Amino acid sequence: MPQLYSHLGSRGIVPVTILQSYEQGVTVWGEPGMAALWGAATRKLIGAGIDSPRLVRDLATLTGQHDVPVRSLTYNDGRLSEQISLRRQDILEAADIRALPTGTALLLATGTKPALIRLRPWYQGPHAHPIDQAIKTADTAIADAARHHYHRTDEPPVP
Repeated sequence: MPQLYSHLGSRGIVPVTILQSYEQGVTVWGEPGMAALWGAATRKLIGAGIDSPRLVRDLATLTGQHDVPVRSLTYNDGRLSEQISLRRQDILEAADIRALPTGTALLLATGTKPALIRLRPWYQGPHAHPIDQAIKTADTAIADAARHHYHRTDEPPVP
C-alpha cells in the first residue's frame, strides 16, 4: 500500500486509509512503510483521541508557529516605558492536539496551512435520507443474497 500511494495519486486515483493510530500503520507496514504512506498522503485528517506522544509532537511541528507580542513595562525614575517584542510560539501545542474535542479534526492538506475543522456526521447532513435509504437497500440485498445462497431445497426457508 505505501508504495502505491504516489503511483495511484499520479493517476488521479485517491486511496483512502483509515487508521486508529500511527502505530497501527507501523504494525502493518513497518516504520519505513508507514513513513512512506504518511509522506505520500496529500490529505491527512486527524481526529480526537490521539494518544501517541510522538505523533502529537510531529503534528505540532507541522502545524507551525506564530508570533506572539510580549509587552513589558519598566518604571524608572518616575517614568514608565513600554516595550513590545515578539516571541515564537506553537500554533497548537502537543497537548492541544491530544485534547481535540469530539467532533473536530486537524486537516493537513498539501499546499495549504493546517486547519482545525468541525466535523458533521453524515446523518446530520443534507444527504442523510438518501444515504440512510442506500444503507437499508444494501443491508436488504446482502441478507437476501445470503438467504438465497444458503437456502437448501430440502429445508424450509428461514424467515
